[in-house]
Amino acid sequence: MKYLPRDVVSPVDLFDSEMDPRLPAGTRVNSYEAYPEVVKPLQLTAVTVPNDHGVRRQLRDLGLTEIDPPWLLTSRTHQGRLFVNLSWVLYMADRLPGADAGELERQLFGQHIPVAIPRPAVSAGERWLIRLNLPRFIIMLGLSMLTSKRRMEKHVALRRAMALDELTNLQLDDLIEQYQYHIMDTGDWNTRGTLAGVILISLLGRLVGPDKARHIIHILGDVGEVESAAPALRIRETAQAARRRNPGLAPLLKTAKDRWETLAEQDHQAYQALQNVIDRYGYRSVAEFVIDARSWQEDPTPVMDAFVGLLAGKENDDKKAGANQREARKALLAEESSWRRWLINRTIDLAHLGARTRERTKGVLILRVDMMRQLSREIARRLVAAGRLDKTDDLYYLTIDEVRPALRGEDNGDLGPIAAVRRQEVERLQALPEPSEVIMGREPVSLPRLAEDGEALVLTGLGVSGTAVEGRARVVKNTDALDDFEPDEILIAQYTDAGWTPYFTMASAVVVETGGLLTHTSTVARELGLPAVVNVRDCTSLIHTGDLLAVDPLNGEVRILERAGQDSPGDAVASVQ
Repeated sequence: MKYLPRDVVSPVDLFDSEMDPRLPAGTRVNSYEAYPEVVKPLQLTAVTVPNDHGVRRQLRDLGLTEIDPPWLLTSRTHQGRLFVNLSWVLYMADRLPGADAGELERQLFGQHIPVAIPRPAVSAGERWLIRLNLPRFIIMLGLSMLTSKRRMEKHVALRRAMALDELTNLQLDDLIEQYQYHIMDTGDWNTRGTLAGVILISLLGRLVGPDKARHIIHILGDVGEVESAAPALRIRETAQAARRRNPGLAPLLKTAKDRWETLAEQDHQAYQALQNVIDRYGYRSVAEFVIDARSWQEDPTPVMDAFVGLLAGKENDDKKAGANQREARKALLAEESSWRRWLINRTIDLAHLGARTRERTKGVLILRVDMMRQLSREIARRLVAAGRLDKTDDLYYLTIDEVRPALRGEDNGDLGPIAAVRRQEVERLQALPEPSEVIMGREPVSLPRLAEDGEALVLTGLGVSGTAVEGRARVVKNTDALDDFEPDEILIAQYTDAGWTPYFTMASAVVVETGGLLTHTSTVARELGLPAVVNVRDCTSLIHTGDLLAVDPLNGEVRILERAGQDSPGDAVASVQ
């Protein structure tokens, strides 16, 4: 079964979508990363639903289509927020060869969700279909690794060649389905890339055994050509070279009215290098799955912020990640026979390829989302010019099925009042407290939450990169707060995505509430040699900006040494899980 964009069905209720009662569990633990706020109707119907279908194709490869409706399945909306269908994730892991539900949960979510997750058991008929279709499944995973670099190059070229303003309205309408299909297709390859990475890393863990498995974290650093980390590395290299050429550049840029113009005048080489970063990686944005977010191409502020911060900061040790990886490889090979050393080394190489594949395939998906973003911008401008919409951002409150007739010039009613009603609903839902991390159906699951009591000075999570470091905290609860980020602070956030990458270059460490071994924070931090601890629950409420912290990735601990404004550490230290 292979759905095309015209075959899929948008949710009837845009803010509380339907669900299959056999797969009732949902989680926000890692969906913050892609959808931090209430999902608007155009986002849901133009991007999220097609991507949902792409994610499912691995089960279709195995002939498993019993639970495969034309609406949302791998995710769903609840109170306007997007929830990952946790039951479906583990349902899929139960059936995929080489995957393990517990391992997938740990690598993607960073933790075991402490409740029983209902989903159908694997039937005898399904086991037969899986064995029958296993060769195709393995071939497709192999293709995801072998073709990911070429796919990235192809889609980068397609994005550069976009000339939407030269097209007619009917041609833009034709592009909508084409772009939705590419979101489906790249969502499919992204899931294959993720599974390839998960399976190979799990294989390495089983091969070296539990006593050595902790070294795998450093093994996954400095794997080379990581799409999400590359812009940060290029900005860092540019800043270090510019600082050597012009030591007085940082204060000039800090006080400049137009930093880009000043940089072009003072150091054209650095200016051109940053423009090259934006040209190649301009599809990235903060909240990069969200089509009404501004890409770096549209607003390059994050790139300049990182560059200026690095100019004023300390010289970075670019060799740290590579040194950590070499030491970890030695530890994994210690006391092994020649045959096992060869096998472990080849598995490490494959795990590196899997990690690169995961980031490339996700990058291609994000790039296609950005192309849909640019298409929606052009459509909005034309509908405003035609008097069909009052404001360009009204477009995001319409569904794709409402937008297309208007673009074709058909009379499908007054769209302004529809957009106004939905805008009010989005604002109402956005004002509600964030829903429970886990839901069953639509009911919240009560998980123990940490309470700030002044006594809880040690928080625990999953250490994913780097070594112990101390520094002052900068709590970032929304992206506006990134403007205040200073070099060498410890970034504390609910989540990060690749659009935050420039700020990683300024941080001395990163601590986030969500994530696992293969999420963005972990991958980029390892490439930069940056200390990072993920899955530190409630860290954005328990830690305050200005607190002095000790971040210990080896033990997965974040210790509050001193509260902001205090002269000495607290006396009591308690460990909270």
